[in-house]
Amino acid sequence: MTEEDDIDGLAAEYVLGSLSPAERGEVEARRGSDAALASAIQAWQVRLGPLSEQAPGVEPPSHLFGRILTRIADQGGTQGRRADVVPFRGVKARQRRLATVASALAACLALALVWFEHTQPAPPGKEPTSVSCGTRYKDFWVQFDRQNYARISAEQLAGLSRMALRAYDACEAGDEQDARSLFDRLRRMQF
Repeated sequence: MTEEDDIDGLAAEYVLGSLSPAERGEVEARRGSDAALASAIQAWQVRLGPLSEQAPGVEPPSHLFGRILTRIADQGGTQGRRADVVPFRGVKARQRRLATVASALAACLALALVWFEHTQPAPPGKEPTSVSCGTRYKDFWVQFDRQNYARISAEQLAGLSRMALRAYDACEAGDEQDARSLFDRLRRMQF
């Protein structure tokens, strides 16, 4: 689209009245200094002027105004009463308050959970460990060389599995020393 097309389209919108008041003000200001825009507006006024003259003016029926006044008067039962006016609070303010309250509740809940978790004593026989028992058991099998599976007999694999489970049970029971020695023995085994 060329600049001439832009000016022509802008002039057409100006003449048709489809521009916003701000845009219309800008075009009026530009019209004084831009000869191309002024001539395009003039051309559109010449083209569209006869169309408005051809259409007859439409006036409302004479009885319409009277009917409107009558309907207003019929609804006049509320005329003596005063309407309750409730101040409108913006939706944004309401949403902001709701978000603040929800955030405060979430923070209180998080604080309560942290407090509850840290004030509870550890169950008897369950001293906290640096590494969970399940993690130790899984790490043993992950580090176990897969080629060793093929070289050992089924009985040796079953024995190895039983020893790993004993180490896991000792860890779960809280016997950290026994669990550590069993897991160390399992790591040192050669096949």
